[in-house]
Amino acid sequence: MGQLTKVAFVLLFMVGGLSVSAADNQAIYSLQKSSVDGNDVFLNGMGAAKKLNADYYIAALYLQTKSGIDTDIIFLNTPKRLEIKFLLERVSARSFGRELATALKINNDPSELGAYRRELRELIGLFRGIYKQGDKLQFDIMPGKSVSIRYNGDLLGRFRTKGFDKVLMKAWLGQKPSSTAFKAGLVGNNDDETAVALLKRYVDS
Repeated sequence: MGQLTKVAFVLLFMVGGLSVSAADNQAIYSLQKSSVDGNDVFLNGMGAAKKLNADYYIAALYLQTKSGIDTDIIFLNTPKRLEIKFLLERVSARSFGRELATALKINNDPSELGAYRRELRELIGLFRGIYKQGDKLQFDIMPGKSVSIRYNGDLLGRFRTKGFDKVLMKAWLGQKPSSTAFKAGLVGNNDDETAVALLKRYVDS
């Protein structure tokens, strides 16, 4: 069953007793499909990250073709999007940047990271100010062309260095992710109840 059809089916039966309004249903339905540089991409899965035992953000991964294998997703040469929606009331953007830098460091080979020192320095420097609950970061990847980062729809930066997208995706799908549950969610391995609960939380936040 495809991701879109599966979610609609689950919503119909209100998995786990969740109350889903018509407005929520429509919003959830609209989340199933997006566009990266004019290319249709579809929701592959969602994962929830925590910070000091509090809900930090929900990440949504979009691909052209659904995949449940982390390494395949990292090296897919097709458009993809990793979207983050913050759940905390206030988040230091610089702290988020430092956390991303740590994730990049522990999930990539040092020699590989060394080849992208300039890009990594510029990337981390993009995150400034305070993020609020409901704010979004989008990492749009066009393999072989560019990696674009947007904050609430506004372009923060774009990178065109070949291979940088693979390094970046390992921050979330590498061997040391935020948590095993987070990574499992992104690759589409949540059970139906968890998947719908994350979708509803994403809409409501």
